[in-house]
Amino acid sequence: MKRIVVFIGLLCCVGATYARDAIKVLDIGVMGLASHDLFQWNGRTQQNVENGRLDLSTIFDYQDGQRIAQGGNPKNISNAPVYTITQTLVSFYNGKKQSLLLSGHFSDEQAHSIARKETVKFFIGMVKTSYPRFTGKEFPTMAQNGQVTNEEQAVMRALHDVLPGTIEVIRGFDSQPFSVTDYKYAMTFLSSAELSQPIKMYDGKYDTAYLNVLIPSRGGLQKINLKEQDQAFIETHTDYKLEQMLDELKRYGQQQSHQQYLPSLIDATSFGYHLQALFSKGLCKYNTDGSTNEWMLDVVECN
Repeated sequence: MKRIVVFIGLLCCVGATYARDAIKVLDIGVMGLASHDLFQWNGRTQQNVENGRLDLSTIFDYQDGQRIAQGGNPKNISNAPVYTITQTLVSFYNGKKQSLLLSGHFSDEQAHSIARKETVKFFIGMVKTSYPRFTGKEFPTMAQNGQVTNEEQAVMRALHDVLPGTIEVIRGFDSQPFSVTDYKYAMTFLSSAELSQPIKMYDGKYDTAYLNVLIPSRGGLQKINLKEQDQAFIETHTDYKLEQMLDELKRYGQQQSHQQYLPSLIDATSFGYHLQALFSKGLCKYNTDGSTNEWMLDVVECN
C-alpha cells in the first residue's frame, strides 16, 4: 500500500504537462508497459499476439492469469522502470481486491472483476500523464477500432532512441549510477524521487548500453543488440528505415531546445501519426472482432 501512496503522490506532482516538460524515468516505465500491453511480437508466426487494447492483458491474461503476482509477461520485469510500474499496478489490484473480499459482499470472481477494472482505469490515467511528455501532444480523447499495425509497432521501436542506459538511484544518503540494462537489477523498485528524474531528449542515437545487452536464457547469457533487432523488424515489416526515423527524432529533439513554439513529435515527424493511432486504438472498448472488451472504460467513443 505504501508503494501506491508514493506513486499517486508522484502523479499529482507531475500531472500538469506541457510540450517543454522533460521526459522522466517514470514515463519510460509507463510507456514501456503500455507497449507490452498493446503488442507482443511472435517471431515464429510473425504476428502480434496481444490484443491492442490498454486493458492490462499483459499482466492479467498472460498464461491464463497464473502470473499476476509476478507481473504477467516476463517482459514486464525486464528493467527497473517497467518493473516498478508493473508492481505498483499489481499492488493496487491486490489492495482493491482484498478490500472487496473483506467487505463480505463479493465473491472472488466479482472482486477480481471490479479490482481489474479499477486497475485498468488507474493505468490509463498513468498513460495520459506520460504520453504528453513523450510526444508533446495531448493524449487522444477519441478511440479508434482496429488492429495494431506493424507501422505502429515500428514507431514505438524507434522511440527506443530515448531510453537511458543509466539513471541515478538514492540508497541511504548516497546517489549512485544504476544500469537500467543490467538484468541482475531489473527487479529493483524505484522511489518517487528516482522515477521523477528527467532523461535525455530524443537525439537520434541509441544509448550504447542497448547495443550489448545481456539477458538470461536457457543456454546461459545471451547478447542482444536492441538497435539491430529494431532495425530488422522495421525494415522487414514496414517501408520505414530506422536511420531515417532516428534523423527525424534528432531534429525533433533539437527543436525542443531552440524553438519558442514547439511542434509535437506527432506533427514534426513523418511517422508520428502512427503513434496517435496506436494509442487511440488502445482506448477502444471493442475487441478487434467487434465484441465488447469488458475491461475497458465505457466513457470514450470508439469508431
